[in-house]
Amino acid sequence: MNFSKLLGTPSPTVQTEQIKLRKLRLEDAPTLFNYYSNENVYRHLDWNGPESLERSYEVINAWNEGYDEGWILRFAIANKVTDEIMGTIFLSEFAGKRAEIGYELSEEYWHRGIMSEAVKEVLSIGFNQLGLVRIQAIVTEENIASKKLLTKFNFKEEGFLRQFECHSVTGECKDMLIYSLLHTEFSKKNDEY
Repeated sequence: MNFSKLLGTPSPTVQTEQIKLRKLRLEDAPTLFNYYSNENVYRHLDWNGPESLERSYEVINAWNEGYDEGWILRFAIANKVTDEIMGTIFLSEFAGKRAEIGYELSEEYWHRGIMSEAVKEVLSIGFNQLGLVRIQAIVTEENIASKKLLTKFNFKEEGFLRQFECHSVTGECKDMLIYSLLHTEFSKKNDEY
């Protein structure tokens, strides 16, 4: 997918009430590494985050190259005033008119509505600018916060995926739930968010 062409810029930026969604920069690496060092942040993910500061730089470069190559659209979730990153949000796993959404947020910013603002904007980009028809999310059954967030945006639980995701560090394979949102469902609810 040619994100630059579809979004009209090689480096999209979106501002909301509290946050700015922007391209990740190498100077974000220390903060990225710091918040990923918290088990509460990576507990429900399929990896533990970058294992060193050096690896954080590599991960940021890989995600930015993925944007250029058209396989991942990953934004830094940055404080609108200070520009310090608080987390990331992405669309990936593009297939036809379908993609998968994922996200993580530094624990110190939980329960402030930040991820809701980010999800709303990324869903809008996916549906309205990239032309997606379906956006899905795959979450662990015990990730109550993520399930509540998805339900808030009208995602529907579709099924139970047995031993679906295996952790890149521990090798543990977990059962997952799959949720989806269709463009028509987002359009109907968009004004309510």
